[in-house]
Amino acid sequence: MRIAFVVQRYGKEVAGGAEVLARATAHALASRGHHITVLTTTARDYLHWTPHYPEGTVSDGPVSVQRFDADPADPMLASRLARKIALGWGDWDDEVRWAIAQGPVSGGLIAALKRAVEDYDVFVLWTYLYSTTHLAMSLVADRAVLVPLAHDEPMLRFRVTRGLMALASGFAFLTPEERRLVHEQHVMAPRPEEVVGAGLAPAVRGDPARVRGVLDLPDRFALYLGRIDPGKGIAALFRAHAAYRSAGGDLGLVLAGRAADGVRVPSWVRQIGFVDEQTKADLLAASDVLVLPSTNESLSLVLMEAWQAGCPTLATGQSDVLTGQSVRSGGGLTYCDDRDYARQLHRLSTDSTLRERLSTSGVAWAAGETWSKALDRWEALLNQVIHRRGLSGPLGVTA
Repeated sequence: MRIAFVVQRYGKEVAGGAEVLARATAHALASRGHHITVLTTTARDYLHWTPHYPEGTVSDGPVSVQRFDADPADPMLASRLARKIALGWGDWDDEVRWAIAQGPVSGGLIAALKRAVEDYDVFVLWTYLYSTTHLAMSLVADRAVLVPLAHDEPMLRFRVTRGLMALASGFAFLTPEERRLVHEQHVMAPRPEEVVGAGLAPAVRGDPARVRGVLDLPDRFALYLGRIDPGKGIAALFRAHAAYRSAGGDLGLVLAGRAADGVRVPSWVRQIGFVDEQTKADLLAASDVLVLPSTNESLSLVLMEAWQAGCPTLATGQSDVLTGQSVRSGGGLTYCDDRDYARQLHRLSTDSTLRERLSTSGVAWAAGETWSKALDRWEALLNQVIHRRGLSGPLGVTA
């Protein structure tokens, strides 16, 4: 198939979960012989969309990447408008202003899409939230698969979002919980849809001694992997872990990830910044537990990677997605509030039998989460969308 991905950011250095999954999916589909082109911006940051990569076309292994500059965004205005609309005080014009203020708006990307509509069998639009998807959808709706990456937030109920849901020709959901949420919030006409999930690449073997030889780490610690960002629940994590420490807990807290501007990290937290895949594997091997406080998830790759590495997890039970993933894998526990966080973390730090049971279950579950299975689901969905448009027979893999 000739497949185009439209995604707001793309690159090895981009740390967002949606973008990491988009890149992994692009490479996986290319490995089966599909021709994959990514249309994206030159940005690495997701607030202002400041150029980071050069404009133009480059190769990312088997994937062709076309990058275009985006207009400067106004995150403060976007935040004010989102609050106004969520409170019921906004109108359609406010929603349009919100989408433009949030961005990324790239005239070059949209012009390229207009020229290339007939060059691709199907377009895969990543996330309902950003202007790249809003502006692309009306151009390619008859062959567009939307990957909503939805979670329960006011923007999911905006009228501009209802428009996206109405126009899309198919849907790729990441979890059953995400699929249920979208159907609860939107009246969905029958169209092809699939819970495609994600595959796991072969695990990088972690070495706790190696990372301890390079980084100054606590003797025992809970690990947070990902963006250090208010939207990821990081302040709630600091509060919950401080309560755990006050109750006598002896696990330190280590953060690995790129910090957003203005985030204040307590002095007792060990912050080590963005890490490569080997260091991430070493940290998972060295840690007692991976903790995840984010309520805004449609799928957690970090949980999957922790289970693959045999690392137990503790995730917020305020997320249906994280709860569902934890239950299905058997690899982790959940918590409901600060006191429960302290209680569950104490169990994990003191009960070696519990840690071993969770580790064994997580590894066994992760072994079944292969890219081969995920790609079968992706190909079935994409072929359905192509057939629905009236083409005769599956296009299959092009030479």
